[in-house]
Parts: sequence; structure tokens; C-alpha cells
Amino acid sequence: MLSLVVVYVGLGALAPLLALAQHLRPAREGVPSIAVRARSLDWAYWLVTPLFSGLLSRALIVALGAMLVVALGAEVRHADDVLAFFEARSILSAIPSWSQLLVCLLLVDLLSYWSHRLRHRPLFFPLHAVHHSSRELDWLAAARMHPLDEIVDNIVISLPILLLGPAPWVFLVLGPITLLYTLVSHAAVELPLGPLRFVIVGPAFHRAHHALDAPGVNYAGMFSLWDLVFGTFRDPLSIAVPQRFGVEAPTVEDTLRGHVVTPVRRVLFGDRS
Repeated sequence: MLSLVVVYVGLGALAPLLALAQHLRPAREGVPSIAVRARSLDWAYWLVTPLFSGLLSRALIVALGAMLVVALGAEVRHADDVLAFFEARSILSAIPSWSQLLVCLLLVDLLSYWSHRLRHRPLFFPLHAVHHSSRELDWLAAARMHPLDEIVDNIVISLPILLLGPAPWVFLVLGPITLLYTLVSHAAVELPLGPLRFVIVGPAFHRAHHALDAPGVNYAGMFSLWDLVFGTFRDPLSIAVPQRFGVEAPTVEDTLRGHVVTPVRRVLFGDRS
């Protein structure tokens, strides 16, 4: 529950600041409205993603960790027992917890980079396409994620961190920090970072990832250095202003309709539509 509180307190604090920043320093592509009815889906995702996907994935991660603890012969009576078990055996215990936070953020973003690249492969993209489906890109669109895509991503990223055994408070705040940073990276604001753009993900960097005319670039969520290291960095200053966002590939709904819903209708009702 602490993680959920941090998410919504952070949302309440960041959203007005980003709305003001978008008004004062709008992105070159312009600033979409957040109050129109067409954006109601994005508002809804800010309930679905933290309350459903976030809580369920956290429970699954702790459950998997508890199964491993029990398999190793220890007793688990509470979720805190799982965190304490791995913390007691952690190589991170030799450094201060604030240093642990930095190490874990770097590792989380490295895992996130590769998870993100994998989810752009044709086999997995129909789920991830939900996140890219927004044609109005700003901070409000950051939480638009298919629940299954979000849950799998969270497990892939967070389970190794749990096993690494950072201080419990570090583990609990990692998810909210990374989710809230997506508000910044999706913001429709012009934020010149200078040389820091080669280290830190800014809004222009991530808008290039969402642009339909620049696919396959800028996968990192917080530290753009991973794209530099692995050859997927696209300097936002070197490309034209993105004109279109969204997806041209089929979404998960399109895939289900084509491979499940339509064939079933044809068998049951002889529907040829």
C-alpha cells in the first residue's frame, strides 16, 4: 500500500507542475488538451495501471520470492519476511541505502531497456501497442498500458531486484519512482538538457521513441546511456519534429478479433463479416 500512496501523492504533485510546464514551454509538436472527453481513457488508465496492474504484479513478485525462500528452508509469515530474507544475504548491505537506491535504479533501467526492446518484437508488440496507441502524447498518456504487458514487465524487472536484496524501503519505492518518471518523459514540454541528454531521458528523447517516423530507437526509461551503449540512441536534436504518434501495427484487440473472435463467430453463426 505504501507504493500506491507514493504513486498517487506523486501524481498529485507532478501533474500540476507538468501542466504548467507544458503551458510555459510547450513541445515543438504542440500540447494536447487533457480535459476533452477523448482523453477519458487516459484518465481511466491512471486507475487501472497502479490499482490493478501494479498491485497484482507486486503481489506476484513477492509470492515468487516467498516460494524461493520456503524452498531454501526458511519460514515466511509475512511479506516483510521475504524482503528481510534477501536483505540479510545481500551484497548491497555493505553500502548505504541511498547508494543502494542509485545502484538499483541503474539496474532497473537496464532490465527495463531490454524488456522494452523485447516487447517491441512482433510476437509481443500487440500487447505493448496499447501504450503506443495514444495519438495525443503528453504526461497523461504515460499510464496507458495493457495490464498483461505491465504485469510481465514488472515481474521481469522487479524480481531480480528483490533477489538482490536491497533495503526494504528501496525496493518499495523503485516502482513508484520509475512510474512517476514516465510522467516527465512523456510530457509535451520543451526541456533542453544539453549534454545531459546523452545520460538522462528527457521528453524529446522519448517522443522520438513514440514517433511513427522514427521506429526502433530510444528504449531507455530513465538513463539514455543504455541506448548509447547498445546502439539504439537517436539524438532528438538530429531528427525532424515528430508529426504523428500512435501505432500502425495491430493492437491486441485487433489480434484477438482476427484470430479468436472472428473464427468463433464464423463457426457458431456462419458470420462472414
